[in-house]
Amino acid sequence: MCPAIKLKYMINYNHATYNYVTEKYQAKEDTYLSLKEAKANRWRCEKCQYRGGTFNKLLLHKNECHSY
Repeated sequence: MCPAIKLKYMINYNHATYNYVTEKYQAKEDTYLSLKEAKANRWRCEKCQYRGGTFNKLLLHKNECHSY
């Protein structure tokens, strides 16, 4: 995790960093070819591994699929 980013719900957040060796963006175990692709998959559901671009999309997914 990047210490400069302060988010309220950091547990579901995947921060992508650029790897100069592989020339790809990496977020934990995932790799992306572009920053746009990495931002589109920034938030992850812990139950079904759904990936969303914003926290609001993640909340909507949890309400519809998992009845939170």
